[in-house]
Amino acid sequence: MKHKKLLISLTVVISFFVALFIFLGVWFFADKYEDFEKNFSKEFAIPGLGDGAVPQGMGNCEIAYDLKDDEGVIISKKQQYFFITAYMVDGSPSRIYVTGGDTGYIGYVTMKNVDGTDYKGHCGGIAANNNGSVVWVTGENTVFVAKSSLYEGNDYTNTATEIIEKALGKVADENGNVDRAINFTATFNANCSASFCYYYDDPNYSSLSYDKLYVGEFYRKGNYETDSTHHLLTPNNYKNYAFMYEYSVSSDSSSEYGLVALSSSLNLTDYVPRIDKIYSIPEQVQGVAIAGSNIVLSQSYGLANSHITLYDKTKVTASASTFTSFQYNGIKQTTGAGYYADINLYTLDKNDEEMIKADYSIPSMSEGLCTVATATNTRVYVLFESAGKKYRLFVRERLSDVYSVRIKN
Repeated sequence: MKHKKLLISLTVVISFFVALFIFLGVWFFADKYEDFEKNFSKEFAIPGLGDGAVPQGMGNCEIAYDLKDDEGVIISKKQQYFFITAYMVDGSPSRIYVTGGDTGYIGYVTMKNVDGTDYKGHCGGIAANNNGSVVWVTGENTVFVAKSSLYEGNDYTNTATEIIEKALGKVADENGNVDRAINFTATFNANCSASFCYYYDDPNYSSLSYDKLYVGEFYRKGNYETDSTHHLLTPNNYKNYAFMYEYSVSSDSSSEYGLVALSSSLNLTDYVPRIDKIYSIPEQVQGVAIAGSNIVLSQSYGLANSHITLYDKTKVTASASTFTSFQYNGIKQTTGAGYYADINLYTLDKNDEEMIKADYSIPSMSEGLCTVATATNTRVYVLFESAGKKYRLFVRERLSDVYSVRIKN
């Protein structure tokens, strides 16, 4: 009898480990990611992974910057500079890593709050305007703004250039030590969790006045909840739980936010950037981009496959309605009442087959997006966090590079 019980126990244990072995084999080796292998190209190494960085957001701008060639001759090199935000697993100050599209990895800077203390938060997205004078970073319900020209006694007028020079280790502080920190010069309430952001440089115009900044939130039931007023049913009965806002970029160099603000005639107790449009978006969005006639979303959470989904911008625009009495958080009129506004609302509907132009299933943990556009197509760059020290033991595809997909305009 004892031998029979022992045999049954051993059979159960062996069966468990066989099932576990089969599951792990299927998990790590079965998915071939055909969409990814066919459509996406490797671009450049994600910096900071060996430092304990957890990559989150990615932005870029094309500017000319003086660099030395192999013989020490200074040349003015115009190229795309990519800025990648990351929080650190050891709790040290969050970083912005810099990579040149042609010259490769440059270095990193840390971030400081407006009061000069180290910023150690879970930074989300990052965006720079098309001349590099303003950089926005999102996180913790806040948009952080960096404008070098607003620093007292600072000679920089170009924030992107300051970041590049400090990342290269060329700047010393008042004590002669290498200064690798940039200071935020302003912040404003994002009216959402501010998980990602994206700068849209309208290719039809050279003026900043036509460009847009998008700021959006991440939703997942249970641990990443959003305001209940952001939970909307689409026309095709898909429940969206998050908002994304569109702001107009200001061409006024004195604008502390780099964005068009609410009118001073409204008698508000504070002036903040004006939200021009609201987009109702689905759950688990990590990044957004505009590629020609497409709105592109990066969706991911945990170990499940990520999705890069293309929505027809024309059909999204056609979905326009009005969100009545939207309340700006923390902003009141001088009478003491809260400030409300009616804002145009647009819906990204996952149940509208005509609205979705493509849906790529790719490896897990896709994060922020940015773009480089030409006259005929736009290349969308995709950041991943799967190769960071925090996650790489558990994922089946540890992507240590930024990838891109080419989308026709």
